[in-house]
Amino acid sequence: MTERESMSYDVVIVGGGPAGLCAAIRLKQLADAAGRELGVCVLEKGSEIGAHILSGAVIDPRALDELLPDWRDMGCSLAEVPVTDNQ
Repeated sequence: MTERESMSYDVVIVGGGPAGLCAAIRLKQLADAAGRELGVCVLEKGSEIGAHILSGAVIDPRALDELLPDWRDMGCSLAEVPVTDNQ
């Protein structure tokens, strides 16, 4: 049998959607606060994170504000365009 390459992680999260990404970020935040190293891997079937977004990329930023209070200063490529009409 041939030897296979492997990578070791403490946590593997399947799915790079909003829930998976929030879980990964929060786990890292908690590990950092506890002074622990934690290897987290997010597996996504798409070619890139967000490749399968079905929501029209419309989000309420309140949850993002709680999870990452300084996300606006982090260079995120998220456009803040307020929704003013529900159709």
